[in-house]
Amino acid sequence: MAFTRSVVMFILTMPLWGVSKGTIHWVGGFLGWTTIAAGLPIDYKLWASTRNFHVGDVVIFKYNKNFNNVVRVTHQNFKSCNATSPIVFYSSGSDTINLTKPGHYYFICSLPGRCLAGQKVTFEATLPQPPLSSSASVVQLPKSGLVSDEALAPSAETVEPIPGSAPNTESFNFWLLSLAAVALRVGVTGIGTHDMV
Repeated sequence: MAFTRSVVMFILTMPLWGVSKGTIHWVGGFLGWTTIAAGLPIDYKLWASTRNFHVGDVVIFKYNKNFNNVVRVTHQNFKSCNATSPIVFYSSGSDTINLTKPGHYYFICSLPGRCLAGQKVTFEATLPQPPLSSSASVVQLPKSGLVSDEALAPSAETVEPIPGSAPNTESFNFWLLSLAAVALRVGVTGIGTHDMV
């Protein structure tokens, strides 16, 4: 009885966990925020061109804080790689930026030579599109005319949900992991609870 009640409460509260109205963008994908990964430079301009940024989205910079930082700058300072008058300076190694208003966002690494080597990214956040009727079908394309292998075969990380569609994969993965943790805890799998004969 207690087990059934716990499972019901768990399932009913799952939608409240990890709910995000926007998309989460991991700058540089799995390579993160750096100048060189696997011996190749990262093209942040290409990375940004394959995404649509909206107010309510979250941008996450992951990097080694001993060798990198993130500085939000003006357009002019972005073009000249000048970090002497930052809007905001980040240095935690895992910085989360909430896009709270529409407009252009400019970020660089302020360490010597990093920005000039390409460690800078810019994008424009727009207002979210209104929900579509359930009978409408929309395919969102990158803003630029560039087409890359990544754009042709996007990963789950690069696909943005259509407003009103299923929840994003981050929320789904969190739910799945939470359910697996509960299954292990209550012994559904038999791991660590008793010996299987």
